Amino acid sequence: MNDLLNEQREKFFNYLLRRPSTNSQAYEFLKRQKLSDSQINFLIREANESALIDDLAYSQLFIDGHLSWGNAKIFYELESRGVSREIIDEALNLSQDEISRARDIAETWRSSGLDDKKILTRLRSRGFTGRAVRAAFE
Repeated sequence: MNDLLNEQREKFFNYLLRRPSTNSQAYEFLKRQKLSDSQINFLIREANESALIDDLAYSQLFIDGHLSWGNAKIFYELESRGVSREIIDEALNLSQDEISRARDIAETWRSSGLDDKKILTRLRSRGFTGRAVRAAFE
């Protein structure tokens, strides 16, 4: 490995240690470093093998940090970060059920005095599916 690539590798791994990233985000970071496609692919493969990049783990952590969001909003946000639909679906299947989250949130808001119309609006704006919103009122 030449000195320039080694220097870029060091910079890239430090970036990943500071900020969890998806494969797509890592690719964009490396592209900005003006590396060749073969160098980018080499570094991304190495980061994946070292578990510094893991789209499924990233997605699960993202979902766990956004439990007040519905699946539609989570899906949109992860997809915009370059995570594949298959991985997003897998991560959502491994997370707490959307209906349970909607019910828990609705109950918390109800106990704080919010009326049902506002709860309905808030759940929809947070990306909960119609099915989850309806279940929160059953």
